[in-house]
Amino acid sequence: MASIKVNGRTIKTNTTGSVCIDGNSITIDGLKIEDLDAIESKQISIVIEGNIEALSSDYGDITVNGTVNTATTKNGNITCGEVGGDVSTKNGNVMCGRVAGDATTKNGNIMSR
Repeated sequence: MASIKVNGRTIKTNTTGSVCIDGNSITIDGLKIEDLDAIESKQISIVIEGNIEALSSDYGDITVNGTVNTATTKNGNITCGEVGGDVSTKNGNVMCGRVAGDATTKNGNIMSR
């Protein structure tokens, strides 16, 4: 079981599959769960409690308090435990534990926890 917190709002899920924050919605394992239109802040904060398979986001700072197989965001920082595959951001920092694949950023730093 994992819980997803977006700007303080918590969504609980029984899956450990894929989570996608794309535009104005949250999709878990291909099923649209939540619209983000009600969030007025331009700065999005995403916190996952538990282990998940994949996480992707267009923008926002991502924290996974657990392990993740792949994590990507276009604009934002990624902080997580172990990564079973790749972790990447285009504009932001990556701070994580052991990474089995690649850790990449175009504009930011990569740091080990």
